[in-house]
Amino acid sequence: MDNTALFNLSYGVYVITTWGEGRATGCTANSAMQITSTPATIAVSINHDNYTNKCIKDTGIFAVNILGENVDPVIIGSFGFRSGKDVDKFEGIEPLVKEFTPVLPQAISYITCKVINTMETDTHTIFLGQVTDAGNLSKDIPMTYSYYHKVVKGTTPKNAPTYKGD
Repeated sequence: MDNTALFNLSYGVYVITTWGEGRATGCTANSAMQITSTPATIAVSINHDNYTNKCIKDTGIFAVNILGENVDPVIIGSFGFRSGKDVDKFEGIEPLVKEFTPVLPQAISYITCKVINTMETDTHTIFLGQVTDAGNLSKDIPMTYSYYHKVVKGTTPKNAPTYKGD
């Protein structure tokens, strides 16, 4: 099988946020998609090892923060390459709170969700969330995963679904 064919699937770059032990937390993700329009339902895939996975299970809520091409790459790195178990990823960032869910003010748009179902794979949990709110925060072009790699020259952590190794 030629796994490089999977690299041609279109992805975005998102930060999935929720609450953990009384503080905002989250992780960078590229696997988020709309499943239905009525009711509006979103699916996100989060690695079992990510602290965010546990926190979404505990709270039953999450937000998809859509990042733009002009977002500070530090945001992607801070939320993607450090664990919320060990550091406060929102240090220096005052989250907006939408439908009781933390939202990154640096996002161009947000979608808050209430978990309505989950599916477990060997490595990830797929959370299905019914949309509770959505809004636009700024104008920018949504960042694609391809743009992240080709223009930003970003890398992928080992626990990402699209990690391809060295």
